[in-house]
Amino acid sequence: MPARQGHALSPIPPADSAAPVHEESSQALKPFQSSISIGVQTTVESQELEVVLQKLALAVEDTSAINQKNGISEVKEARDRLQEALAEGRAMSLSKDQLAAAERQRRRIHNLYQEMESLKVDGNILEVTLTGDTYEFDGIFDTSSSQEDIFDSSCDLAQSALDGHNVTVFCYGITGAGKTYTMYGAPEADGLAQRMISELFRKVDMNDEKVTISGSMMELYNNHLVDLLRPIDWQGRQNPPLSMKLDKSGNVQVEGLAKERASEEHELQAIFQRGLEQRAVAAHAMNAESSRSHVLFTVYLTKEDSDRTSKLHFCDLGGCERLKKTEVEKDQDRKLEAIEINKSLSALGDVIEAIARKKKYIPYRNHKLTQLLQDALGGTAKALMYVNCSPSSATIRETANALKLANRAKNVVNLASEPCSPTSRGRGPD
Repeated sequence: MPARQGHALSPIPPADSAAPVHEESSQALKPFQSSISIGVQTTVESQELEVVLQKLALAVEDTSAINQKNGISEVKEARDRLQEALAEGRAMSLSKDQLAAAERQRRRIHNLYQEMESLKVDGNILEVTLTGDTYEFDGIFDTSSSQEDIFDSSCDLAQSALDGHNVTVFCYGITGAGKTYTMYGAPEADGLAQRMISELFRKVDMNDEKVTISGSMMELYNNHLVDLLRPIDWQGRQNPPLSMKLDKSGNVQVEGLAKERASEEHELQAIFQRGLEQRAVAAHAMNAESSRSHVLFTVYLTKEDSDRTSKLHFCDLGGCERLKKTEVEKDQDRKLEAIEINKSLSALGDVIEAIARKKKYIPYRNHKLTQLLQDALGGTAKALMYVNCSPSSATIRETANALKLANRAKNVVNLASEPCSPTSRGRGPD
């Protein structure tokens, strides 16, 4: 076959032989091949970087007009889009300055979504047949709901805590209604606290953030603070005793409280379990294993580039039943416990009422419980309350009172803005 004009055909070597290559030429070719490979790789990375930067800019631009007039599904979609773009940016090792605009937008829309979630009406109406009262809440969970269902309603609060907000999750209700089970779970079903710990570390890993995490657990028993991570003597005392104060920024500081660092999820889970083992439990007529105190497990989060420490509280409140219901009149110790629990719950109700009514004076100092939570109720802090209801008609009065407090709590609206110091407190929790 004749060769095409301008091209000379070379003979094809046999398949089992290699074309002769001069050794010096081969050695000279290697650096050249390497430089071509590096050049191509650099070009591809530059193109990928440019695509990610454009995606971030477009996500910020397209979501800039998102506000309360948009539907909640649109707001959620915008938030998820920003989260996805930020995740890609972090995977490409973009700097904080390159991510800053998208991160500010994500925080704004995240807060907007939570605010809209707390105001939405989904037909979550609870009717108390015996009293004729009806209540409307953000969510209602019946006996078919799982621990996972309940956690799904609160998991966004992990991101809020990482964003710098103080966050509190309460479980409130009559003894035996399932408060402790909801908050702390059982061996076969983790509660809110364990699931939120897992979610925190998942978020930290996903966002590739450097966050110092530590935990503490204390008990408010008979109006005395007890550190559940420190030894307790046979009289239930500790030396030195715990004391509270507000720092210059209005943050609550508990002097003498043990705060233990946790680099991994299992370390924080272990701190949590160790504290639970020391909780004060005493039997009475309402529940053979009734918790006779309030327990506050707190996770402290400090980002590398911030001097602000946010707190994520899990507050398992003592039972809200009347003294007669506990049948402890003849047992002075148990009677004192019941009186102190009711005093503290009354003080908590007064604080929630004052915040909901936007009063200038908030009575935080009426009890140690509300003093402890002073920087976690109000302003840009976020709070979520689960009310556990007993199906027993014998406790209908206590159940109705618990629902009334929860209804007041729902009327509290937090400031959907960047976290600020408690001294610049605004309107309150969700």
